[in-house]
Amino acid sequence: MRRIRRTALIGAAALTSVAVVTGCSGSDTGTDSSGHATVTFMLPSSWASVPGFQENVDAWEKKTGNTVTLTPVPDANYDSLVQARLAAKSGVDVFGGQDTAKDKAAIMQPATGPWLERLNPDVRKAITSPDGTVWGTPSADGLNATGVIYNKDVFKKAGITKPPTTLAEFQADLQKVKDSGVTPLYLSGKDGWTLLQHRSSVNASFIGADKQLVSKLDANRTKWTDVPGFEQENKALADWVGKGLTNGDALTATYDSAAAALAGGKTGAIINGTWAFAAVTKVNPSANLGFFLLPAAEGPGTLGLQKPNLLKVAKFSKVAPQAQDFLNFMIAQPQAQKFMDANPGVSAFTDVKVTNPAGGVADLQHLVDQGGSVVPFDQQSVIPQPQDDIIAAYQELIGKRADVAEFGERVQKAWQNASAKANASGF
Repeated sequence: MRRIRRTALIGAAALTSVAVVTGCSGSDTGTDSSGHATVTFMLPSSWASVPGFQENVDAWEKKTGNTVTLTPVPDANYDSLVQARLAAKSGVDVFGGQDTAKDKAAIMQPATGPWLERLNPDVRKAITSPDGTVWGTPSADGLNATGVIYNKDVFKKAGITKPPTTLAEFQADLQKVKDSGVTPLYLSGKDGWTLLQHRSSVNASFIGADKQLVSKLDANRTKWTDVPGFEQENKALADWVGKGLTNGDALTATYDSAAAALAGGKTGAIINGTWAFAAVTKVNPSANLGFFLLPAAEGPGTLGLQKPNLLKVAKFSKVAPQAQDFLNFMIAQPQAQKFMDANPGVSAFTDVKVTNPAGGVADLQHLVDQGGSVVPFDQQSVIPQPQDDIIAAYQELIGKRADVAEFGERVQKAWQNASAKANASGF
């Protein structure tokens, strides 16, 4: 995933922007003289213009007589502006983010609604705190995972009939693609965040093999270089580069060029999040895409399924019941199904599925239905992730300026520095 989430949650760009400082209401109860409420929803502007969203908002307004005021905010300023509104206790009823706030009860209300029983069991477990509280209502948009997104037509032409399940099989498949005259694996090192998707993919399998791994690393009870499979996974990546199984401009290529190459059949695969389906199909709506897990060094791979975007009702909201009702309405089965049909993906709800899922969406749905997914490392760890330093380490590795041992040392050093800076226990 991009360092700012690229998942299209809900739309705002095509809607009329209003000032972020807009209040919720004109009375002590938050309702007008007729008893109708205005719910102020503050959202990042990149959650823009998604089909089906406005229709569902209109339906809730028509049903209830209430109004939803949308306040789009530039992504780069979103968290700080939300925090300012929360500190001022005004100007927002519904907001996203703030998932790592230490005192959630001080700024948001527990989410409630009949949708809990409809959640995929893995998703429900992922968003429920140890005391049983759910801090936020899941959005209607699709879930995301990281792994290998590939062009099925390219793989078929190379004689590959099924996804690989081991690193050796994957390397052999990449060689077949190369032999067919196509770049096997496209790396886009200029947009460094894309390299982190390899990390996210392998980390999911590490967690699948050791459910305590995150807590061990967070408490300095183990090192990254001691994680079983760490050396093998990253040596495989270095080998793919060394054997010419990646694009020659891996350090200067961009995410957009990777999407274009995959869409046009100029490359066989990329390692990225499933949000990239949209970028690829935007270039070529007919692109025949598939998705599989990056093979684990040992044993089966594990799906790292990101938590859904969670929308919160502000603690101080004068229209909290109406705000929660709005969120519940937006993900009730009819509305959630309509949204998913307009934006094909994998829903957090077991009763919402794309009628005829195609390609990568179908592959991801199959993996989700199998169960056993884990929450990605970055969404579990309490340590602020040293992304810039890890990106730099990856760039050195794929640039052939560092070997696997040096890469591991860089990653471990970055982890120790970030943990010490955060005053994490044990560092």
